[in-house]
Amino acid sequence: MIELIGAEPFETLTVTAITQRANIGYATFFRHYPDPQALLAEIAGGLIDELIVAIAPLALAQDSRGMAQVLTAFVEDRRRLCHALLIGAGDAMRREITARALAAARMTDAATPAGLPRDLALIHGVGATLTILAWWLGHEEAEIDMVAILERLVFEPLSRTMR
Repeated sequence: MIELIGAEPFETLTVTAITQRANIGYATFFRHYPDPQALLAEIAGGLIDELIVAIAPLALAQDSRGMAQVLTAFVEDRRRLCHALLIGAGDAMRREITARALAAARMTDAATPAGLPRDLALIHGVGATLTILAWWLGHEEAEIDMVAILERLVFEPLSRTMR
């Protein structure tokens, strides 16, 4: 499925295309997943959970530089997969990531932003991060310091807001 997402938008993927590529039967697919969205959610779920475990302690410590470093290394180490999920799956993946980030944040004692609803600050932070990462993944030739960009545009402003 990841290879297919990299070749065409997620919204256009069919179960037939997935089963042919995976060399499995149509019925086999439906025994495990009700639709392609469920398969995508499972693939992304493990990745998102792994990232949340890596970043959560840094977020609680409001270590904006550390969060940017961990996120950049995480995406770089899984560049092909992240490209397929963030660019190929687009909006569906953004919704899934945002929902999981909100759920994870609600389970912590993280600071509440001064003058902002907590969920709004999180939605903004996740949305900005995903937009920046999608841009980066779509510009492989760009020689840029993603740690500095993420820290400056997302993590540092959010950390200041949460104090």
